[in-house]
Order: sequence, then structure tokens, then C-alpha cells
Amino acid sequence: MKTKFISLFLLLLMSVSFPQKKPITLDDIFLSNKFTPENIENVRWKPDGSAFAFTKINPINSLPDIYLFDIQSLEEKLFLSSDKLIFNGKQIRMSSYEWTANAKYFIIRGPIKSIWRHSKMSPVYLFNIVSGEIHALANEHTGLKGAKLSPNGKFAGYVKEHNLFLVELSTGNEIQLTFDGSENILNGEFDWVYEEEFSIADGWQWSPDGNKISFWKFDQTRVKEFYLIDEMYAYNKVMPLKYPKAGEQNAIVKIGVIDLQTLKTTWIDAGENDDIYLPRMYWMNSNNLLGIIKLNRLQNEITLLMADAESGKTNSILSESDSCWVDVEDNHLVPIQSEEKFLWVSEKSGYRHIYLYDYSGKLINQVTSGDWEVTSLQGYSDSDKIIYFYGKKDGVVNQHIYRVNVDGKNLSRISDSSGWHEAIFSPDYKYLIHTYNSINIPLKVYLRKTNGDPVLTLRENDLPALKEYELGKVTIESLSTSDGINLNYLMIYPDNFDPSKKYPVIVYGYGGPGSQNSIDSWRGTRQLWHRMMAAKGFIIFTMDNRGTGGRGKSFKNLAYKDLGKWVVNDHIEAAKFLARLPYVDAKRIGVWGWSGGGTLTLHLMTRAADYFKSGISIAANTDFLLYDTIWSERYFGLPQDNLEAYINSSAKTYAHLLKGNLLLVHGMEDDNVHYQHTMQMAKKLQELGKQFELMLYPNKNHSISGAETQRHLYELMTNFFLRTL
Repeated sequence: MKTKFISLFLLLLMSVSFPQKKPITLDDIFLSNKFTPENIENVRWKPDGSAFAFTKINPINSLPDIYLFDIQSLEEKLFLSSDKLIFNGKQIRMSSYEWTANAKYFIIRGPIKSIWRHSKMSPVYLFNIVSGEIHALANEHTGLKGAKLSPNGKFAGYVKEHNLFLVELSTGNEIQLTFDGSENILNGEFDWVYEEEFSIADGWQWSPDGNKISFWKFDQTRVKEFYLIDEMYAYNKVMPLKYPKAGEQNAIVKIGVIDLQTLKTTWIDAGENDDIYLPRMYWMNSNNLLGIIKLNRLQNEITLLMADAESGKTNSILSESDSCWVDVEDNHLVPIQSEEKFLWVSEKSGYRHIYLYDYSGKLINQVTSGDWEVTSLQGYSDSDKIIYFYGKKDGVVNQHIYRVNVDGKNLSRISDSSGWHEAIFSPDYKYLIHTYNSINIPLKVYLRKTNGDPVLTLRENDLPALKEYELGKVTIESLSTSDGINLNYLMIYPDNFDPSKKYPVIVYGYGGPGSQNSIDSWRGTRQLWHRMMAAKGFIIFTMDNRGTGGRGKSFKNLAYKDLGKWVVNDHIEAAKFLARLPYVDAKRIGVWGWSGGGTLTLHLMTRAADYFKSGISIAANTDFLLYDTIWSERYFGLPQDNLEAYINSSAKTYAHLLKGNLLLVHGMEDDNVHYQHTMQMAKKLQELGKQFELMLYPNKNHSISGAETQRHLYELMTNFFLRTL
């Protein structure tokens, strides 16, 4: 087996003494802003691309003010002070805002109530930018979702109490569009599993001319309920959640189109089989044509339907399949407005790339190609015929911003330095707000032209704390497994690293399909805690095992129907690699992870118990039969057909193999991975006579969020590893 050792020269450099720096504390990480970079918050480009709005917190009332940055003058000015947002004598506590298409209004959202991961509801207001007048939608109803102004500026639309409504702006009249909304019937909004697994929350869209509305309708009558329980009352409160578990029935989903002239709804014909997914829809270059993505239940076949919005009739123009599964991207399809063509993202070549098709489904050309991945299609400039996207052409551990002609020519990179790059493009694709971070740079923000030319540095973020505190030395390298596969890993060494000493190691992992952790990116709180632990004398190690992302579909497909196989195999290889390093104490290797990483931890603490002494498993999925349909069946198939795959990949199956020190952690109101996963694992361990530690967080969901709560959790983790390693 070949291994790549860190060079002797670098080790000697690490051991050289430098001026004394301060160790990071938990309070520094969670209760201060010492390591928090300043961003351009809540950017909203003006529709004509001449300026962008953003927010700053008003130091007097602690509410966000809206500023405007002019592209020509390169100057910013206060545009809307929060103290001007008064309605009926009360201060509006703005949570977010949007320009309307005509730039005459801001849609202002008041205090939000989060529903699940992506969906939120709030009161909504229209602020007239010229007159300063403010109007509340639906009499300040606090439960509005998805509020949008029509492209023609005549109406505002929103979802209220599971139904779609319009308000005619000229009269203030409210028009109800759907009437059957209930806890079981959702109009213009998504059920829990679509929102979580397809990352989508806005359940309706305007047609380009504003005369029609397309929307999703969910009938979740047949979906079984799971009960979350709030224990903070004398008589606990039960919160029902429609949650389809693996192999169970999903909601019935339809897409409808409402003609605002007649208020008639036309239902799109997606076929007789209702056991399907409709995760994306797009208005094409016509007010009568919709592109709808359809997936079969197993998610290994994807079909593009072209739907007539007037009749509801559809044509299947494009279909792809995979031996394992097909992923659906955020911008899986981008219509070209000037022609009957569209951009399409596919992994059919073995890597995720961009293709150009016409409306008949004929392939015009493959736009990008090669043994590298497009990570996200960002947009298309119709005037210049240029596509913008994120990709990994220049290295798997990086993400860069690229542009390419629609015919595939003149591919070029907009971003420069190694690291992680993202962008917010102006609507005319003349400029972009470019954000950049790397393992040692928290955040830099630039204004650029889309040809790559720099215009202005918006945020430099030379934080004093970066020089004052012990942040360790970070390297990204690769190791070669015994069967010749190179796997990327990241290591953090103490500032005062001495290669003649023996160090314990904390392995951090996730390992799930398509994920990446060994990347050149500043990872915020988690990375700061890792650096704090390095200062306490640990080496931190994270590796992307087979089945993870960035390296093509065949590499990712290795996770199919056996998520634990390569997680365990490759981390045993990693443990052996670490054991051969002269400065690693092989008897003191620990592991931790969250969600899928919590599952990874349980697999390693049981199936690789001889290599890992201690583990912390947070919010772990311990039995994939208890998890939702979309995620579980994507990677295992139906349990009715592949029960063995579920059993072999579930951590509970291997509970009898636990040897070391194990800490289980879970939020008790986790709507994603229910805390029954940890409870069932705990019961299994108890039945086997296995000792372990347990921490539950009441009223906390999957992220166990809140500064004080996070500090409590990471102090628990710190003390656990200090005590057991």
C-alpha cells in the first residue's frame, strides 16, 4: 500500500517556534464575533442590473436597513432605513425583502416562523419605493408563504392556510384561487419530504406574462403520521408530522395551471401512475409551455415532460436512466428565452455536465465535457450566448466559477485563487458579486465583471484573530488504498507540532453519497472547534471515502445499496495509514460526525472497533427503514425488494460489536432524523450490556442550533475526547 507522508521539510517548519499565540476557547467560537467575517448580507440585484441592494444592521434599533450600491458610481447609500418601516403605528421587524420585477416595490417579510428546513411563513408587506407607502397583504396575516408580485405588476400572490390567493393591487381585493386546502391538501406548498430531500420550498410560479399561475398540489391523506413530542409542559404536547418512511405511501402530487382571466384550473397530465415524483417545473419561452421533471419511485429514471398549459397535455421529450439513481439539481433545466432550446444537466457521460437540447428533445451539442464535474449551473446570458457555472475542472478540492459559450467554445475560469468560489450574478449577466474562502481565509467579497475583470473589493476581512490565535497548520493530500484508489484527506496539526512526539487523532467524517469534506474551504464553527482541539494536542483528520462526490458518477455509485461498506473499508485504510505515521498514537484514534456522519461514527465504532477508541455520534440515522422514502429508496431501492440492503447498512445491526467509548447525542424535536433512531440504538446497546453515554437536547431539531446550546454541545464533545483519548 502506498502512502503519501507529509514532507520532512514541512514537519520541521511546523516545529519552528513562532511568537506565542492565544488558544481558541469555546467562548471565542460561539459567544463572540472574533472569527465572523463581514459579508454583504441579503444581496438583491435591482432587476435592470444597475445596482444591488443589501442590508446592514442599524446600531440603534438592531434592525436591518437596506442599502443600495450603484454599479456606475461604485458608491453605496442608505436606501431604506428600518425606522421608515412603520405600519399602523407599529415597527415592522423585517426578516427579508425582494425587489418586484418592475422595481417599484419591495416585498417585505415581517418576523418569520420556520416550518421545516426551508419553508417559512410571515406577515408580508408591499413597500412603494417612490411614495414610501406600505400596504399589508391579507390584513397582516402571519402565516403567508411564497408571496410574489406578478411580472405585469397587477397582482400579488401568496399561500395562506394551504390555499392560493391573489390581491389585485389597484383595488386591494383578495381573490381566492383554491378552496380545498387543509392539513392534508396543500396548494402551492410542499410536503415535508419534498422540501427536505428535493430542497424546494416555493410551490407556485407566475407565467412570464403574469396571466397564469402554475402550482404543485399535494394530497397527503394517505401518508402516515409521525409524532414529535414537546416535553416542556406538564402534559406534553404532541406535534403530528406527515412523514413517509421507506416503503410507505407518499403523497399524491399534481401540477395545475390557473388562468387568471377565467380562474379555471387545468391539471397537467403526468401519466396514470401517481407513485412518482415531480420535483421541478419551469416556464419555458412561452406563456403556454411548461417543462416538468418527472422521476419514477426508485429515482433511477428521469423524464422531461413538455406540458401545454392550456390543455394539460404532455409530451415526453427526454429520458435518462442510471443503474443506481439519478440526482435532480437546483437548476437542472434552464430555458433559453430567445429560442426553443434549453440547457440540461446530466451525469450520463459519467460526470455531471451541461447539454443543449431543442424542444423536440434533440441534442444540439454537449456544452461541457471531460473527467471533471459541473457542480452547479448558475445561469445563461441570452444576449451574449454565454453560460455561467460552478465546477471542478481545476481540482476536486476546489470550486471555481466558469463561463463558456453555448456552443461549448471558449471555456474560461472567472475566479482565480485555489479555494471555494461562489457568485451572485446581476440579471443582465454583466457583473457578479464574487465570494471566496479557503481553509485559511474565512471570506473575501469582490465585485467583478463577468469576463473576470476585477472592479472592487467589497469585503477584505483581515480579521486580527487570524494572527492572534492558534489555528494550526492545515494540509490537503491524498492516500492510496491497498487496492490502488487515491482518497483525498485533510489534516490539521497543532501550531507547535513536534514530529518526535506521539499525538492522538480525531477523525471527522460524513461519507454520504455525493458529499465532500476534504475541500479547500473555510468551514466555520466546526473547523474552528477542530483547530481548538489541535491546539489542545490533537491531530484532526477527515477523508472522503468511496461513494462521496466530486469524482464522477461511478465513484459516487459505489455507495448504492451498501452505504456502510466503503465508509468502513476506507476508514480502516485511513486508520492504518495514520498508524504508520511516526507522530500518531494509533491506540488513541477517535471519530465523530453529525447526521450521516453520526451513522459513520457508529459503523466505525462497531465494524472497525479495533481501530477507533472513542466516538461521538450526533443525530445519527441508525436504521434506514425509519428514514424517509425519497432519501432511503434513492440509495437502497424499496425495502420490499431490498430488505437485506437496509439491514446491512443500518448501524443497529452491528451494535454487538461495540468495544470503545461511545457518546450518543440527539435533538428531541428532530423532524429529519427522528430521535427514535438514537433511542432504538440505545435500547439495543442496553440489551447487549454495552455501556455508552447519552445527551438529549429538548426542543432542538436536527441542527441543535442556538449559540448557548452549541457551546454546551461542543464543550461536551471537548471533554469527552480529552477524557477518553
